[in-house]
Amino acid sequence: MFIPSIIRFWLFLIVVIPSSFCILFNLYYFLVDRTLRQGLNNHVIIIILIFDFLYNIFNIIWLTYFYYMGDSLSLRSSFCLIWLYIDYTGYLLLLLLAAWGSIERHILIFNKNIFLRKKKRFLFHYFPIIIIIIYSFFYCIIIYFFRSSVIAPNYVKSRCNLTYYTNDTSLIGIWDSLINNILPTLIIVIFSLTLLLRVWYRKYRMGQRFHWRNYKKLTIQSLSISVIYIILYFPSIILNLAYTIGLSSNIGADLYSSTLYLSYFVGLFIPFLSMVSLPELRAKFKKLFRFYRRATPIVAPQILPMNHLDHRRIVGKTHLAK
Repeated sequence: MFIPSIIRFWLFLIVVIPSSFCILFNLYYFLVDRTLRQGLNNHVIIIILIFDFLYNIFNIIWLTYFYYMGDSLSLRSSFCLIWLYIDYTGYLLLLLLAAWGSIERHILIFNKNIFLRKKKRFLFHYFPIIIIIIYSFFYCIIIYFFRSSVIAPNYVKSRCNLTYYTNDTSLIGIWDSLINNILPTLIIVIFSLTLLLRVWYRKYRMGQRFHWRNYKKLTIQSLSISVIYIILYFPSIILNLAYTIGLSSNIGADLYSSTLYLSYFVGLFIPFLSMVSLPELRAKFKKLFRFYRRATPIVAPQILPMNHLDHRRIVGKTHLAK
């Protein structure tokens, strides 16, 4: 399976524009609304949206330009390194933050009292986010800027053909595939699905009936997140692991290129998922949409009565006769 460059260009162009506007819409209400801004469950989402927006306006736009023009935006090796750094740092950062967000949702729902004390709130809420950001930035700096070997960039290839940087050392490649890719994806899928099961089990232990209708939103959210990560992320990271442990890069090269391209749509779909899954944002969007419909004047065609038209014709003929 190979996706032509022109199709990749149009798919990116069609999705990246509404995705970026959706991010700005979400961030505006998250930061302006005090209740949303102070909610612990929203902090990870806010940080994800900020980095996702930066990822879109830099990496996704550069990739869109590449798929349209057929070469890099700048024919300099320094730009290729910066492009590769932004590409993988953003990818790793968004993936790890989403994984931690999936874990933290369990804590916020089932052990929310742990955040009442400031020390524990910092330890179990702010500290993991800080560690993830520091790890993502410095890991990619060490891998891409302080390595011993030099790879010549190819400006007519995506990311100047520097995608396989981490495969120089097998240990680094295995760490990158297992710890930075497969493990966070499994955490997102498993913790999203088990959240629904834990809610059901809690109702069961308390002797209460579990009405699926009342948890329809949670069910849709958990399933949609899991399906998106399984379909769009898993194929590329499994192939990447296979290449790392010895599979020839010529085997399934077109498939890997296409699955790697599709993995970018996870970041593009994140703002839509956050808006749909959060009732506060969904309500504000509906309110804004209704206001826009009321503010837009609708011009309807006016049908004049036939006797009125006949009267105008008679007046016109009388005027001509004079």
